[in-house]
Order: sequence, then structure tokens, then C-alpha cells
Amino acid sequence: MQRLKIAQQIIIVLLFAVLIPFVTIGLIISNISQQSVRRELNYSALEMSRTIGENIQSYLEFAQNKLDEASSAITFIPYASDRADFLSEIEHKDASFKNFQIIPLNEVPKERFVLDKNESSINLYSPINDEYALHAKLDAVYMQNAVSERYKEEKRQIYILANDNSLIATNAPGAQELERLVNNLPSKKTLEKADLFNKYKNQPSAYYTLENPDWTIIVNTTENITNATIDKARFRIILALTLAAFFIIAMVGFYTFYLYINIRQLFKGIIAISKGSYERKIHLLKSAFTPHEIVFLAKEFNYMAKKIHQSYHDLSEKNIELERLNEFRTNLVNAISHEFRTPLTSIVGYSSRLLRHDIKIDDETRIKSLKIIKQQAQRLSRMVEDLLVVPEIESFSIQLNKVETDLGEALENSVLYANSNNSDFKLDIAKDLKHIYVDEDRLEQVLINLCDNAVKYNRDSEPIRITAKNVSGRPCVSIVNKTLPIPDDMKEKLFDKFIRMDSELTRTTRGTGLGLYIVKGLCAAMDIDIILECENDYFNLMLVFNDYVE
Repeated sequence: MQRLKIAQQIIIVLLFAVLIPFVTIGLIISNISQQSVRRELNYSALEMSRTIGENIQSYLEFAQNKLDEASSAITFIPYASDRADFLSEIEHKDASFKNFQIIPLNEVPKERFVLDKNESSINLYSPINDEYALHAKLDAVYMQNAVSERYKEEKRQIYILANDNSLIATNAPGAQELERLVNNLPSKKTLEKADLFNKYKNQPSAYYTLENPDWTIIVNTTENITNATIDKARFRIILALTLAAFFIIAMVGFYTFYLYINIRQLFKGIIAISKGSYERKIHLLKSAFTPHEIVFLAKEFNYMAKKIHQSYHDLSEKNIELERLNEFRTNLVNAISHEFRTPLTSIVGYSSRLLRHDIKIDDETRIKSLKIIKQQAQRLSRMVEDLLVVPEIESFSIQLNKVETDLGEALENSVLYANSNNSDFKLDIAKDLKHIYVDEDRLEQVLINLCDNAVKYNRDSEPIRITAKNVSGRPCVSIVNKTLPIPDDMKEKLFDKFIRMDSELTRTTRGTGLGLYIVKGLCAAMDIDIILECENDYFNLMLVFNDYVE
């Protein structure tokens, strides 16, 4: 089964947790908003039609009351000329009235308000007495102007129709919607009650029918109003949700970017560790969007990697040390098996010879055999001392007993001890050679090893020159012997354990390979500097003593 990446999972989570809920919420909010606005449009259309109808009814009632007042006043005016002047004065003061006439009462129609289409006026009647009535025309233009002025800011279309659906007044002259609205009016209208009619969604139309006069007020909601309310609200809702979704996606994307990069860094670090790259560290792209847990995990990972690297380094050093110890053990066994065999064989052989009773041994032969036994025993003793001091050098636990020592006398004893094969030593000791502070036994071990080393590798029977003098105020010893050329890489290893200048195949000298290593360790413990020079096939090893008597 293929696993999805973090980015892919976050996209799926966004799809199901953000986009789908946002779309659903958007549809719900848009529908609720549409229903709310639609109800508001319906309510406002009904209220407007009712209000206009009641206002027209009030206006006509007010005009009728004014006419009734005029007819009542006429009863108190006896002369016809005075009546004419009175009516002219009313017509002059109130321009909405015109054509005042006194007519017989039997000519008054049953309707209170009669529309005169030809003159665009409304006929009003008011009885004067049992025989006559006052007749006046109410100019419909004033009603038209009143509607236009009152609702000029209103975007809805308002129509006032007579009982035969002829237009009395409107705020939308020349509108083509009138015919459609008239055709959609119900055949049986509800009197003095606002009601809705129209087949167009989100464009409600309301009517209000007066009982007397038999007029109908129509309030029509146009498409522009729908666009400005429902469609615009829907657009704003969708825009707001889209912007919110975009913002959320942008923030999540930005967060995911940092999270994904940092997690990738963790992956790379883990892969590097698994492949053995213990020095690899995690470098996070830190910001306010970087989670604390990731930072903590990276910090702990780097700490763990550091510990693993340190442990690996320590383990590698331990392995190297174990290899060195194993090599040391092998070399030690080889050295003991090879180097101890020869002196032991000589000691056993010459001892057995001296103990024989079947042959007669003269004094000269006996003395020579005893010397050889002594020499080989001394050789064994030196090798044992060398082997015993190696662990002390390795553990830096050499015990010293420093005393004031005559360096010249120590050199003479060491040369005498090492001159068992009658080697040619040229000893030059300055008379003003300063005394030194050293461990006498350890110094003797150093000098004997150096003399033995010079004897082993001396060539062409050249004399071994040993010089002891004060150099720059410090006592120094120089041991020079002729030897084969020493490669540069070998010079750096001469003071290591089991290093010999001749190989296993060309070995011509005896020894354990520990001599110079022991010299270096003991000199370091006694504060003695070692200087090695090789020029013209001559091997010059100089000891400089730093602890001396002024």
C-alpha cells in the first residue's frame, strides 16, 4: 500500500476540512441570505402598496372634507354672485381644485370619486341641501406629482390604476412592465389588503385595492433591485468566503511549507545516521511557523547524533587501541620467542659444557664460557627491564627517584656495560659538564639502550662517537654512528613500539624493537629532550637535559 506524503495528506485534509465545509456553509448562508432578502422585499413591497393606498385614501378624504366645508359655507351665502366669488377664491387658494359648479342633487353619481380620463381629474361631489350639490374637479396631476416626489428615490415601480386598469399616476412613466403586471393581477382582488402577485422569482410585486374609489396600487420590484440586493449579497457572501478560504489555504500552505521542509530535514538526518554519517546535523528553517515540537526534536536529534558520533569515535579509538594491543601482544610474543631463545640457548649450552665431567676444561675456556653466560644473562636482564617498563610508559605511571647525578660517570658506566663485543667507542666528556637531576637507574637504561642501538646498526666498523658537553648552558649528550640511509617516513616512526630499521626479510640485528620507544618514554618522564639528525649516512641522536644543577 502506497503511503501519501505529508503535503498530499494536508491537501486532502484541506479539501475535506476547509473547502467542502466552506462551500456548504457558503450555499447555506447564501440561501439564508436570499430567503431573508426575499422576505424583506416581499414585506417592503406589501407595506409600500398598503401605505400608498392608505395615503391616497387619506388624500381623497382630505379633499372631500375640504369640499364638504365649502358646500357647508355656501348655505350661508344667499346671493349667487357671492357664491361664485367664494368658490373662485377657494380655487385660487387651492390649485388642486378646479371647475367648481353647483348642480342638481339628482345628477350626483353613486360613486364618491369619479375619474375623468379626458381631463385627468377626479370628480368630487358634496351635497349643499336637498336640491343642490357642490361639484369640483381634483386635478390628478397633483397626485402624480405627489407620488413622483414622494417616491422619486425609490427604485420600485409604482402604478395607480383605475377600476378599468387605466393609469392614474406612476413614478415610472413609459414603463413596459405595466401591461405584464396588469395581466398578472388576480381576477378577484382583495379589498383594502396588500397582497403579492407575480411569477418572477426574487422580483415580488404587491397590489392594494381601494374600495372607494375602486382603484388599485401596484408596487413592482424590478430586476435592478434584485441585482442590488439578493445577487449583490450573494456575491459578497461568496467573495468573503472565497477570500477566507484563500487566506486559510495560504496560511496552511505557508505553514505546510515550513513543516514539510523541516520534516524533510529530519528524514535526511535519519537516513544519514542509518548510513553511518554520524556527523550529520539537522538545520531547521526556523520562523514563527516552526512548531516547538519540531525544534525540540531537531535539538534532541542533533544531541543524539553528537553522542553517537562521539561514541563511534571513542569506539574507533578503542578498536585502534585494541588492534595496537593485539599487535603489541603478537610482537611481544614474537620478540620473546626470538630474542630470549638465543641468550637462553647460550647460557644453557655453556653451563652444560662447564658441568661435564668427561672432558677437561682449561681455565681460559672456563673463564670465556662464564663471560658468555654473564653477557647473555645481562642481555636477558636488560630485555626483562625493557618489557617491564613498557606498561609503565603506556599508563604514564613511571616512578622516578631523581637525584643529582654525574652525567659523565653515567656515560662511562653505560659504555662499559654496552661494550661487551669490544665495539669501538670514542668518548668525549667535557670537564665542565654540569650535573643533572635524574633517576640513575632509568638514565642508565636510556643510555645503555642508545649505545646498544648504535652498536646494532653501526656500519663499516666506524667508531661510535659519544660527546657530552654544555650547549647553551644545558648539558647535552650526542651519540653518532654510521648507518644505512633512513627514509623520511621511517624517521617519524623510529620511536614507536616494535619499529626496526631493518625489515623481517633483511633483519641482521637482534632486539625487541622497544629500545627507542623506551628511550622516548623515559626521557619524557625525566624532562629530557630528544633531537634526531641524519646526515651523510650518519645517525646522530642528541639528549638535552632540562633539569640540571646550575
